[in-house]
Amino acid sequence: MNRVLPLLLTLGVLLSPSQVFAAAFEDHSSWDTEPRLETEKGISKGMAVLEMYTGMRFLWSENYFNSNGKVADAPHQYDMMYMDVGWHFGFTENWTFWTNIPIVWSEDSTTDAAGELIYDRKSSGKIGDANTGIIYQFFRRNDPTISMGMGLRWKLPTGSESPGANSLNITGTGTTDVELSFLGRLQLFRYMALGWAAGYNIRFPETVQYIIDRHTSITNAGLDLGDEIYAQLDIIAAFDYMAFQLSGRFTYRRSSALAIAEYRAETIRWQNPATGEVEESEMLLFNGARYQDWDVVAPNGDKVSSAGYIFTLTPRLILRPLEWLDITAFAQFHLMGKNTRYLVNKDGNNATIENFEPMQVLGKEIVGGLILGEFGVAITGRY
Repeated sequence: MNRVLPLLLTLGVLLSPSQVFAAAFEDHSSWDTEPRLETEKGISKGMAVLEMYTGMRFLWSENYFNSNGKVADAPHQYDMMYMDVGWHFGFTENWTFWTNIPIVWSEDSTTDAAGELIYDRKSSGKIGDANTGIIYQFFRRNDPTISMGMGLRWKLPTGSESPGANSLNITGTGTTDVELSFLGRLQLFRYMALGWAAGYNIRFPETVQYIIDRHTSITNAGLDLGDEIYAQLDIIAAFDYMAFQLSGRFTYRRSSALAIAEYRAETIRWQNPATGEVEESEMLLFNGARYQDWDVVAPNGDKVSSAGYIFTLTPRLILRPLEWLDITAFAQFHLMGKNTRYLVNKDGNNATIENFEPMQVLGKEIVGGLILGEFGVAITGRY
């Protein structure tokens, strides 16, 4: 119930102002009526505006923030590459539908102290976790632009958290997310604007293919990654042919949980059909499974909550050589955090946690305490 309630409350806020909802269906417009200046744009595309994009993202996964908030070496090193294909479509003036489908290449290139390769797991050209969503702009005023709305994002478990062999890397978590957000943008001056976003990401428990815990194999086990609460602030500076955006985002994640199977020993009395005698034997009975918080091992050896947080700065440069074409470059820099690996090994021999690393490890430390996360480029065309 605690997961469904935020969804119901947000939908109530989203749909309650009927007169604003009706105003969404306005006269036809097209991309050439959209403002060229980035600071004058709202959070929703105009009616009949279609933006299609493709791009590449890269991630070197070697470091993370531990339970003490310090940068630590990850137990595995990964090279990740994503090719994104997606679109935004404004089917009314105030409603925008969007989708992103990542294609993933990943490799575990972990070496030992002597530099010898320990793992060589690879996944090439596999579909990752796709995202789709809708944005509803319930208020907009121009000159200067003020735009506010609500967003709904759905992460599909299209990626594989276990391709079926330990020689392959995963391409997604295999779990579903539903994120609810409040979005806005305010044009302070002609060439400067502020944007903001705040939301709650509900991460639903899912059955994943392969879990190892306590040295016992458990197939089709339940995994519940912790829900996330986040807030983001954007500063946008723009000219007609170029825009620069700096985003600061703080995310807090609740603890993760795993459905641990329970067994109990019970003495069974039964009659031997051959001899007719009553015999006794002890058997292990499956007593179901229940979700238990998945603790992490702190540097001092204690087990602590897997809840954590992360603060990230993302500069983004947008070049607009033509009215219908954008070229975007970005990089993520993680400044501080705690428990930025969602799950860790509880017993010292857990292959599942190794396989979850690509999606959880932050990136590569480039200078004391500063971690470079994802970086990449994208090309967007408007039609």
